[in-house]
Amino acid sequence: MWTLLKRWLTLQAYSTDTSTPNRLLRVWPVSKAGGKAQLPLRLLAGVFGISLFAYLVHRAGPEKLIESMSTLGWGLGLVIAWGGVAHVLKTWAWRITLLNEKHHVSFARMLGLRLASEAVGQLGGFAQLFGEGLRVSLLGPAMPLASGITSVALDRAFFVLSAAVVSIVGLLAVLIILPLPHALALYAVLCVCTLAGFVLLSLAAIRKRWRVLSVTARVLGRFRYFKSLIERECSLIHSVENSLLDFYHLTPGSFWASFVLNLACHVAAVFEVFLILWLLGTKVSLLGALAVEALTKLVNIAGTFNPGNIGTYEGGTMLIAKMFGLSAATGLTLAFVRRLRAIFWAGVGGLCLAVLAKSKKRSSPIEENTRFESGHTIMKIEPAVKESPITSEPAVHSHIAVILANNLGAFGFASPMPQVGALPILLRTILGVQKASAVRIVVAIDRSKGPHIQEELLQTGRLPRNLEWCDFDSMEASLPSLLGELASEVDGHLVLMAGDSVYQPSLLRRAAEWDAESGALALMNGDEFIGICALSREMAVNLSLRSSPSACSIADLHNCLAAVNSIEFESVPEDKFQRILSEQQRLSAEQKLDNWLVKPTDGIFARMNRKISIPISRQIIPFPITPNMVSLFTLGVSFAAGVSFALGGYWNMLTGAVFSWFASVLDGCDGEVARLKLQESDFGCWLETICDYLSYLFTFVGITIGLWRSSGTRTSLAWGLLFVFGAVLSFIIIGFQRRRLVGSPEQYLSVWHSQADSRRWNPLLYIGRHTEFIIRRCFLPYALLFFAVFNILKVAFVMSAVGANLVWIIALYSCYAFAATHTTRVAESAATA
Repeated sequence: MWTLLKRWLTLQAYSTDTSTPNRLLRVWPVSKAGGKAQLPLRLLAGVFGISLFAYLVHRAGPEKLIESMSTLGWGLGLVIAWGGVAHVLKTWAWRITLLNEKHHVSFARMLGLRLASEAVGQLGGFAQLFGEGLRVSLLGPAMPLASGITSVALDRAFFVLSAAVVSIVGLLAVLIILPLPHALALYAVLCVCTLAGFVLLSLAAIRKRWRVLSVTARVLGRFRYFKSLIERECSLIHSVENSLLDFYHLTPGSFWASFVLNLACHVAAVFEVFLILWLLGTKVSLLGALAVEALTKLVNIAGTFNPGNIGTYEGGTMLIAKMFGLSAATGLTLAFVRRLRAIFWAGVGGLCLAVLAKSKKRSSPIEENTRFESGHTIMKIEPAVKESPITSEPAVHSHIAVILANNLGAFGFASPMPQVGALPILLRTILGVQKASAVRIVVAIDRSKGPHIQEELLQTGRLPRNLEWCDFDSMEASLPSLLGELASEVDGHLVLMAGDSVYQPSLLRRAAEWDAESGALALMNGDEFIGICALSREMAVNLSLRSSPSACSIADLHNCLAAVNSIEFESVPEDKFQRILSEQQRLSAEQKLDNWLVKPTDGIFARMNRKISIPISRQIIPFPITPNMVSLFTLGVSFAAGVSFALGGYWNMLTGAVFSWFASVLDGCDGEVARLKLQESDFGCWLETICDYLSYLFTFVGITIGLWRSSGTRTSLAWGLLFVFGAVLSFIIIGFQRRRLVGSPEQYLSVWHSQADSRRWNPLLYIGRHTEFIIRRCFLPYALLFFAVFNILKVAFVMSAVGANLVWIIALYSCYAFAATHTTRVAESAATA
């Protein structure tokens, strides 16, 4: 008896060599004895570096350093943000080296790995090597080991080569700008020639396919310590070397794209030097900044084995500044600001490392069984394996989702596949049913067109692990037989839907939550069947026996259901779905998708913002930008608003209000991007909430400082402390209440509205219900902009300080009242039972 379902992995290509927990140790073996022997030397170097740093600060003068940092002011945030841009460029360059394997790992994960690797590399010496090993180790089990090592090796090689090119140009700039003594000029020329020779030899080795790694491995294999290691990893070394050499010869476009992006990272570092010196009031040309950066790279090489390059980096930068006629305090400030930028992103990298390591521990291996049929590799998996759902939706009954994509029209098989909201139509349906907590997702495809569909969807890297493919062939399989097999395996019910339509998520949730013991549910728009039905186990078995073997579409199934009396029909508005068989229908789906982005709780100001934020979100979604990235960028805009407010004065206050309004517009983009790309998550919702809270603090702390600087009185500081007290208490109480009231945090506002509306007789809740819009991100910036235009921002500041303390009182009372009602209902339910 043949098995109807042919299940195989859609994303992972696990290998026993790459799934080992000791993968990192296999890549970067380190001698314990050597590490212990070097530890005292490194500790001594660290103590020396710290002492040198303290001496340099004393020599330059702490007062001058503090004065220079205050002169920098808000520019420090700009420097930190510019450093983030450089990290994004480096991650992009690294991602290009993965070629076809890049779909196995997201851009966000690679950015986190990049930051984590550089955070470890800040310790210097072998820590940089260990950081590169982390990148290979945490790329994920779906990434073959050889591909991971090759990509990291290529990325490091491009970074070094581009650094050499920038250093060559920078040293030539030094020779042009500075009147160096004869000896120093000779050393500079010697460095330029050495670096140029290194670059030319590297390019020649790539073009001539010189097997440098293999020769080096053979030489090292003659030593007893390395012999067993080289013999064990010989095949891996050859595989990596072949991939490195093939990267240029087979994909020259990707080769030069990655090199140019790495070069752009070093150019960004040059601009960072120029920006810091400009903010400090020092006039240095871009050519001079290039020369400073080139000399700084030489300082970094000299301080490689000093942990963190502490002291040596600052001392070298002070010497470079002196060469350009700058003061020691300016050189120390330049080094200190760049050090702060590195520490900030190292802290972010540390958080990323903790999250990535934790996620790797939680991931469980998947058993697989590989067989070959018709020249294609098919991998079978147990369907019960299920990833964590995208969101913490309310518990629904166990169900299997079946998506019928076997008879899509010609439009659906265009190349590339037609997209709605930057996602292929079929992928949008797959992710939608995954969000609706389907334990298994079965996609029925035509055998002749199926490989094309799979290839298109695999390239997105978004397919869930619990996805299964079913080949429909007139000689072997049919929809009735599929229903019969699934009915014998499901614990709950089946949900069937057409693969050529786009549905509002509420329709998929409705089908998932249907829990009748028998019969079926069909969603209708008038007399038109929209393509979604839910079947009980009994009904699925009956249909498998009664339906014609030639039935292969959702429409055929509906015709069979129409003759059954126990079917439940439910009406659905036309604006909640769209079948897509033509370009005009696809455009209609895009319009409906925009309408679905508007929340029921959106007020007039939120809807005004949507008119701007939705077009912005539409421009964002084609790029590998996650909703969390948008949230963090919005937080940066809020920080800029706070800095502008803190500078004081009418125009600075007005600029801060404009920044605050722009941040409120962008505040809607992260949620819109998440819904458009189906990337909603509880973590993203909580991150957005934290960013919202921080934006309030940035704004009003900035207003506090600005009003204090403008007036010179301490009254503004007192009002500011009152606001911070009320705001922090409000954040804590509301956060606690969100976790208690609902499982999904984005539902908090609608649940709170319904709870407050049921207590209209309570004056405190009544006032809170009808004034809560004042504290929303969508309204408050408009109020601040109004008060800033008329230069009466102090009035809004005092009102906000009073309002913040009213908010936590109302929140605390509602928390008590709602909790008491919940306890009463539970007790009544228990008594009834």
